[in-house]
Amino acid sequence: MNKTSPQKGRTTPEKKITVDFPGVKVKIRPEELTLETLEELIFDISRGIGQKAFAGAIKDYDKKLRKARPCGMLKNVGKKTKYLQTRVGEIPYRRTLYKEKATGKSRYLLDEALKIGKNQRMSLKISQIFGTMSSVEAYRGVASQISKLLGIRYSHEAIRQNVIKEGKRIETQEEKELEKIKALDYKMPKEIPEVLYTETDATYIRKQNKGKKKKGRKKRHFEVKLGLNYTGKESRYKTGEQRTKRLKNRSIYAGIKPDRKKFLENLSYISERDYGLSAVRKRYFGGDGDTWIRRGQKNYFPGAEYLLCLYHLFERLRGAFPGRKEKQIKIKTLFEENKITEALEEIRKTLEETDDEKERELISEYYVYVKNNREGIESSVRIRMNEEEHSAGAVESNIDKTIAHRFKKRGMSWSEDGASALLKIRQVIFNGEWDDWWYENREKKIEVKAIFKNPLSATMFKKQEIVPYVEATLPCYRGPDQSKPWVGVLRELSRANLLREKLATIQ
Repeated sequence: MNKTSPQKGRTTPEKKITVDFPGVKVKIRPEELTLETLEELIFDISRGIGQKAFAGAIKDYDKKLRKARPCGMLKNVGKKTKYLQTRVGEIPYRRTLYKEKATGKSRYLLDEALKIGKNQRMSLKISQIFGTMSSVEAYRGVASQISKLLGIRYSHEAIRQNVIKEGKRIETQEEKELEKIKALDYKMPKEIPEVLYTETDATYIRKQNKGKKKKGRKKRHFEVKLGLNYTGKESRYKTGEQRTKRLKNRSIYAGIKPDRKKFLENLSYISERDYGLSAVRKRYFGGDGDTWIRRGQKNYFPGAEYLLCLYHLFERLRGAFPGRKEKQIKIKTLFEENKITEALEEIRKTLEETDDEKERELISEYYVYVKNNREGIESSVRIRMNEEEHSAGAVESNIDKTIAHRFKKRGMSWSEDGASALLKIRQVIFNGEWDDWWYENREKKIEVKAIFKNPLSATMFKKQEIVPYVEATLPCYRGPDQSKPWVGVLRELSRANLLREKLATIQ
């Protein structure tokens, strides 16, 4: 482009700066050249070079595979085009389609060699980035950041669907792993910890409103359950003032779809696989005192000492005696001195003295709560007083980190599949298994062995009504081994043998 000189009426070439890249030249006006512009130029050029190099490498590899294919076994049918999203952009490439002469089965040797799935449309690196960023930020924000980071535009819905798909894949693998543990097909950890803490709690996230509004918290929300295992606490930093501590060997298990009973059962299986739950000498099970947690401790963690989270105890104390600061301090002091009987008596006296119906209801509920959780309160206070172990309460901060910080932001609502899938991704990330998932566990084939080789057929149960059997009592059913998976299998075997004997008499 030329520019006319106002003084002499002659045309003079406009001044430009030449930016020389390897094999590329770009001309730009000096006033337009800034650090950001230069960065964008280099970024776009590097992406263009990368796309050409990527496509060229794939083309050459396809040729090499075509020449090296087994003679007389595969027929060259032609080429098919496929598009693959990568970190350097979308790569269109043509790969050779073959058919096996013996079976007629279609195959792409290039896709097999590069481990590209049949319906795969993007590289695993892109999917991993989607999952990592979506675990901490809303999908629309992820789409915006991806555009700035990679120079590629994706819709937030495309990112969401990719995350849900990956989360469901994690869920499927986890279900198979749990089935393997039930079938006793697992290895005990090499090192069994001296102490194991297990804590569990639940919170609610808002459900997407499809159609009419539903009344009641449970109908408008999902219950999200979280289980936490750790072996103690340690200093967060090696040097300096050690005020804060972190959990040792922490792992979490989170879920939406399993009910409370199934969730705690799964948590016990995971605890057995990862920590050798049944072989741990000291076991503690902590919670906020809800009925389902107390029952779950007895059913699935029977050898563990129950600990009530003191934070919930004192939080409910403030709620039961609003505006009565002196009464709160008095009862709290009794709890801290492990005088539970005196604390219950003080609560009962206050209940008798008050005439307000609302206050009576609050105090009576708290009285029942303390009475039901007396064992857990005594254990927690004793541990705090003697400093022999660590008291419960760590699950609260993990509820915030794992669930609240991502799922309970203002205005957010979730579908069950979307929330469950993203929760599993956050679980894997928080457990430090994210890289292992992509490079080791994602394609791992899990085969579940059947516990019974010859299960009873359904037709056998239709011949005649079967009288309920009487379960035999064995020492292991009530001893220290009662929580081990092999004891559960033994129960199933006993039931199966009794049923077979009964069916034999019927026939």
